[in-house]
Amino acid sequence: MARIYFALACFATLLLISNFGVGLWVGDLNSDAAAVRRASDALAAARFQQDSAAIEAAEAELIAAADRHEPTKKRHGLHFLLGVLTAIICILVNAISVTYFIGTTKWCKEVVDAYSLDSVFVDRSLSLKRSTFGWSLVGVLTIILIVAFGGASDPATEISSSADWVSIHFMLAILGTMFLIFSYLQQVGKIGAHYDVIQDIVEATEKRKQELGRAEV
Repeated sequence: MARIYFALACFATLLLISNFGVGLWVGDLNSDAAAVRRASDALAAARFQQDSAAIEAAEAELIAAADRHEPTKKRHGLHFLLGVLTAIICILVNAISVTYFIGTTKWCKEVVDAYSLDSVFVDRSLSLKRSTFGWSLVGVLTIILIVAFGGASDPATEISSSADWVSIHFMLAILGTMFLIFSYLQQVGKIGAHYDVIQDIVEATEKRKQELGRAEV
């Protein structure tokens, strides 16, 4: 299971790094969007004043601003879609870790109780479960924060201060990606350690079966 989880974590990490690169490739979306808005406002003002020369100049400026904004907008669309996919995958990878420990810790307790094994096995299992849940929960919150600040920095949300959130989203994406990579490595290690606990329980169970068999004889 640790190998499978490691492969899934690598895939999620690859998506995170790829989308970070796409985000850098987008360009200054807020600046281009602001230029389109200014040109649109200027055209509206020229039409209100019924100044034909100003209208013609404003229309030309609006077309030029829209042409500059279009490729940036398309790249941002790719960044947005890849970001949604990345967030879903990262959440799922953390959820797999949680689901794995919910199922395996229950199995450990049931086997230990059924064969009256040492309770230290259950203690080890539960300790790994609790520590892993912390990494999983913070990992989910981290990816949600990255997405939330990314939305706040999008001029399409019509937030007047969207440009101010770009740097915060950028820094959070860097730090969040580093944290998620570290948290995945922690979870891989704990899943591997829990596999050792399961193997120890299996060995102890086999010994107990042998002891019961000899007692019956």
